[in-house]
Amino acid sequence: MTELTYEHPLNEKLRTYLRLEHLLAQLQQLKALAEQWQQQAFFNGLFDLIEVLDRNDVRPDLIKDTERCETALVAWAKHPSVSDDKLKPVLQQAVKLQSDLLRSGKFVGNLKEDKFLAPLRQRFSIPGGTCFFDVPQLHYWFNLPLQERQHMATAWCAEFNLLQQALSFVLGFSREKGQFQELVAQNGFYQSNTEQHELLRIRYPLEAGVYPTVSGNKYRYAIRFMQLSDDSGRSNSAEDISFKLACC
Repeated sequence: MTELTYEHPLNEKLRTYLRLEHLLAQLQQLKALAEQWQQQAFFNGLFDLIEVLDRNDVRPDLIKDTERCETALVAWAKHPSVSDDKLKPVLQQAVKLQSDLLRSGKFVGNLKEDKFLAPLRQRFSIPGGTCFFDVPQLHYWFNLPLQERQHMATAWCAEFNLLQQALSFVLGFSREKGQFQELVAQNGFYQSNTEQHELLRIRYPLEAGVYPTVSGNKYRYAIRFMQLSDDSGRSNSAEDISFKLACC
């Protein structure tokens, strides 16, 4: 049986975190630049990432969240059943990330003012605006030696190294807090209170032929399992659905 894990954020901060994580993962996959479609998609992902960071200053939130992680780890260290050998490197990582974030500037750094990227970013925001007659510099770049293109792409992505490390740590810490419990959505519907959680993680079997939609906030949420429908695009499931849920 194939299980899918679906994550749904319950506040705007987590929405932004997950969007950034998604875009960073895309960049890493596209950085090979072996095919022209990868090059085009790489720039799309890069400019989307710059846009999200330009609109949302996530650095203060990440500083606060690494502080919360450090506080929780210090509290756990006092518990007699917790291994110091396993906890110590994680605690050191939290302290280092917090220090690095405090010393860093905005994550977009020099990329917004990059003389090659800035004009391209404007064209990529226009539908069909990346035809080569509009951006001859992009046509030239696409035909540079692969090693040279990869070197430049790696340098651009390096601007996000600290962001990626901090997001991975904070989201990983959050995900580990939630324990999956087995539940049943009667007639495809389940609702409950959240006790101010930030993230829902839903595991469900692919073979059930449904997918979850979530509505709610940090106090209360509802999960409705839907089926794809040829007539209306989707429809509510009328069956009881067994699934697993972790509130983080």
